[in-house]
Amino acid sequence: MKKFDDAWRLSQVASFLCGRLVGDPDRLILGVASPEEVTQEYICVLWEKSAFRKLVKDVPVVVPLGWLEPDRIGVEVEEPKIAFAKLLSLFERPRTPKCEVHPTAMISQSAEVHPSAYIGPFCVVREGAKIANDVVLEAHVFVGKDVFIDEGTIVEPHVTLYHGVKLGKRCLIHAGASLGCEGFGFCSRDGKLVKIPQVGGLVIGDEVEVGALTSIDRGTLGDTRIGSGTKIGDCVHVGHNAQVGSNCILVAMTGIAGSAVIEDNVIMAAQSGVKDHARVGKGSIVAAKSGVTKDIPPGMMVSGFPARDHREELKIQALTQRLPEIYERLLRLERLHEGVGNEDEKGNPSKAD
Repeated sequence: MKKFDDAWRLSQVASFLCGRLVGDPDRLILGVASPEEVTQEYICVLWEKSAFRKLVKDVPVVVPLGWLEPDRIGVEVEEPKIAFAKLLSLFERPRTPKCEVHPTAMISQSAEVHPSAYIGPFCVVREGAKIANDVVLEAHVFVGKDVFIDEGTIVEPHVTLYHGVKLGKRCLIHAGASLGCEGFGFCSRDGKLVKIPQVGGLVIGDEVEVGALTSIDRGTLGDTRIGSGTKIGDCVHVGHNAQVGSNCILVAMTGIAGSAVIEDNVIMAAQSGVKDHARVGKGSIVAAKSGVTKDIPPGMMVSGFPARDHREELKIQALTQRLPEIYERLLRLERLHEGVGNEDEKGNPSKAD
């Protein structure tokens, strides 16, 4: 679609979202705003009736089908949350100029860099590395030997890609991430720790997002793998030889120990963890601050430490809150047992004459 003076017509927005237009098709939209900050020049995406009713009628909105009366203005769609993500892409600013290699970048003669790639200031691209079309490397990115970065992937500043790492198409690697570093492997001999060489690799699928300061280890022998479509938050650690499936969500500060298996469509909430060699089944949810110490079957929600069925954990927490009361009742029963079954007015057992 064509831009109009740095804005979009409402009819263009409706067409882009495949929605039903209500109101003035020529209304100009300058951007997207929250319900608290929206004005007549900005569009607001809503999926809750209560928030919708609070907006004045002249504010353009994106809402579910059937919400807009003829005197309102906006676009009706089937899935407002999906429309919200698409709508933001209309107003997203270009990340960086392309088709340029900055003069301060150091690129090995044996590396292959596609002419459409952008290589930013002070990047290092080592021997045998391959940079595909439309790849963006922001400032201070290190690309090790024989690394492969597939088309459309964006690597933010200060990312380190160790030797042999393979990145799929249209990935987004945020600042400070470390991919393919050596796994934490040691054995003990004569009371000393001996390092185990990590000679495997790291393979990351298509459309994976890796958060800032996240670290993913290379394998000891085989490859650590991250499946396509998986999204990883900030400060996450994935250990050597771990296998993470497709379309998973690993929220900030999650820890995946070595050789753990995370099947497809798993959600690991913030500060959760998985023990080495444990398996989390497809479609499972691990609640925040939970620790998985044994295999979790598919489709299960677990919480607590050690992680167990979420409903069971809620019962345990509820009972834990009653421990002082239960303890007092136990003491009372013990005193009754020691006496003759009678109590004085203060609740203490009285002895028989």
